[in-house]
Amino acid sequence: MLAAAFAATAALGAATSATASAATIRDGRARFEVLAPTLIRLEYAADGRFEDRPTLIAANRRLRTTRFTTKVVNGIRVIRTSRLTLRYRVGSGYFRRDNLVILVKVGRRVVSAHPRFTGPPGPPPPPPNPPTRTQAPPNSDPHPAPRTKGNLGGWSRGLDDQTGPIPLHDGLLSRDGWYLLDDSRGVILTHTARGFTVRPSRSAKAYQDGYLFGYGHAYRRGLRDLRALTGAAPLLPRRAFGNWYSRYWPFSAADLQALIRRAHSEHVPLDVLGIDTDFKAPVATFAAVADTVLGIPPTYPYAWNGWNWNTDLFPHPASFVAWLHSQGVAVDLNVHPSIGSRDPRWAATQQRSGGLIAGSTSCNYFMADPQQCGVFDWTNPRHDAAYFALHSPFEREGVDFWWLDWCCDESRARAPGLTEDTWINHLYAAHNRARGSRWPSFARMGASYWSYFGPQEPGAFAEHRQTIHFTGDADATWQMLDFESRFTASEGNIGLPYVSHDIGSFKGKHLADDMYVRWVQFGAFQPINRLHSNHGDRLPWEYSGKARRVAASFLRLRESLGPYLYTLARSAHDSGTPIVRGMYLRWPDQNDAYRYDREYMLGDQLLVAPVAAPGDPGQKTVWFPPGTWVDFFTGKRYRGPRVVKLTVPLERMPVFARAGGIVPSQPYGPHEPVRPPDPLILTVWGGGAGRFRLYEDRGDGLGYLGRSFAFTRIVHDDRGRRGTLVTIGPERGRFPGRVHRRRWELKLIGVARPATVTLNGRRLPGPKVGTKRGWSYHATKRTLVIRTGSLSTSRMARINAAA
Repeated sequence: MLAAAFAATAALGAATSATASAATIRDGRARFEVLAPTLIRLEYAADGRFEDRPTLIAANRRLRTTRFTTKVVNGIRVIRTSRLTLRYRVGSGYFRRDNLVILVKVGRRVVSAHPRFTGPPGPPPPPPNPPTRTQAPPNSDPHPAPRTKGNLGGWSRGLDDQTGPIPLHDGLLSRDGWYLLDDSRGVILTHTARGFTVRPSRSAKAYQDGYLFGYGHAYRRGLRDLRALTGAAPLLPRRAFGNWYSRYWPFSAADLQALIRRAHSEHVPLDVLGIDTDFKAPVATFAAVADTVLGIPPTYPYAWNGWNWNTDLFPHPASFVAWLHSQGVAVDLNVHPSIGSRDPRWAATQQRSGGLIAGSTSCNYFMADPQQCGVFDWTNPRHDAAYFALHSPFEREGVDFWWLDWCCDESRARAPGLTEDTWINHLYAAHNRARGSRWPSFARMGASYWSYFGPQEPGAFAEHRQTIHFTGDADATWQMLDFESRFTASEGNIGLPYVSHDIGSFKGKHLADDMYVRWVQFGAFQPINRLHSNHGDRLPWEYSGKARRVAASFLRLRESLGPYLYTLARSAHDSGTPIVRGMYLRWPDQNDAYRYDREYMLGDQLLVAPVAAPGDPGQKTVWFPPGTWVDFFTGKRYRGPRVVKLTVPLERMPVFARAGGIVPSQPYGPHEPVRPPDPLILTVWGGGAGRFRLYEDRGDGLGYLGRSFAFTRIVHDDRGRRGTLVTIGPERGRFPGRVHRRRWELKLIGVARPATVTLNGRRLPGPKVGTKRGWSYHATKRTLVIRTGSLSTSRMARINAAA
């Protein structure tokens, strides 16, 4: 039946082959907008009032012109693009299963999709106003089912108090090949002081507004459509892709300076320092609460709500922040969105805001009577101004960005179609852009504290524009480490490239050596590698022996991957494809790509399968996709598709490069370099052809949104017995701080010893070891190392290793 329907529609297309004059088709109270071959907007307005303004989700509907055909046949409106066909019975009312069908090509099949809107047509419900938190207890199901059959998983507000896998809200991608993003209730963005308005009241009349993504198995196409419709993810500053450290602990400035110096002496790079809530000046002590609830000594200065430095710990904050910057370290501060009446800035905040909202039970939990707790209404422009005014003195002192730890306060953004997380993250991102900063919000996302695992709202699909997802206070279990391997890739299915777990977990104090090392290894191959805990040990020198050595080596490895990760982040900005990618994005027709969801691709070059089980050596079952895969650490080769159970010593991790793959890296440094690195190392795995497009810019600022950046194309041509040819550049583009000359070091792994090596037709000296220009060959590792010397980045370089 479906094949016949498609054939009939194809015939219709032949009869009306000209492109429609406009991408909008209206049939009475129904309106369709063809936004892309795989994306159609479905809007039904019983009152005839359609919506053309941007929403929090649909920030951009002006996409490229799409060829399509349309005609009414026997009362059925048929719209056909190159990828899907829509059929709607004209005059049949709001969209339902019995009057609307979309035929989507999924691999070699044609699938019949019946989009279902999440709620009954009509006005949006009133804003929620629950008095207490609704966070769920830890999930006991080790394999929670998807909320919608076929869906590949999406997001959750966080992992607070969880010990293992939890159910996820739906993401965009489904094995069914389509998804309906329901934006019927989403708020409308405006240029008013408030920044938004709720959907117009329509009494009891039906209104539906959604986006039908019909990508089939072209999952990347679906993510690209999502990016085009909803906007691009930001490109984080370069240093964000190094190593982060924070700890819930009352550090002083002297403590943290000593920590940075210790890291340098231990050759452990650090790039971002998060200072948790105890930087704030305490206004009271909370002996009873701290002692009975938190297990913390009664003298502990508990100051969640303060907006001033504790000068006993930080006597000269501006000088301290300047010193961190001189060490190449960015700094973020942990804040909670409330303020106490004893705070020195209370009166000014009250005046600026026009009066805060009085907090109740949760907000007052950590405040001593008779102190009043004030919270903010983020839908009130005066409250927003007062809230961000509290940040300004810290920003003038050089604080780079903010860690919004909204877990126990009562600040709110209550409006139909809005959630607190999404709106405050939106405001933080706008605030930072206004001051010229790339940093978005660093926070939980998609829901609210008061409805932690509540119904899905559309706002989560805007979070990639504005949020580094802080996943919260997870438990220290192997099951949680294992689930986090899947969780990051799943959130990529809503276009979110930046997910930040507490590496080592929040709650574990001193982890077992194997758990600590395996978590650090996992973090080294994640979008953000942030060591964090509640009074726990997360630095290598807090362990001993092998655990200390291996953890430090993986933190150095993470730092070396900066050029690769930065390029992937630019790709996420440009295309919507996340940094961490489920295996199905590349191999959608392989069932094992869905089954083995605790491994992922880091870009297109590296397959990562974190070990999440005790033991040295540990065990990991890995599915190798079609092709040849080379062990990142040993050079051993595996031919896929196949499943292999590996025995992995603690000093290694299951990471595999695609044969022919190219990964750029940089030499050791105590932090990410300010300028693009020189020399730059290219590791190339023989056995196949490959290419890589290296991205570079000044590393910070908003110039990347214009033309202030450059790409360098790198091509690897494996000629088999004839040898290997690598072509570099020339660099295309300009930006302040670009290097005009650069040394390249090529490491070709799994290749035969060459007879000669030439650079632009001239022979390089060799074989020599340790030379600045020339080549050497390591027979046992089958690795060829070539050093070019200093070359102009404006000219192409051809390196030929001939047999």
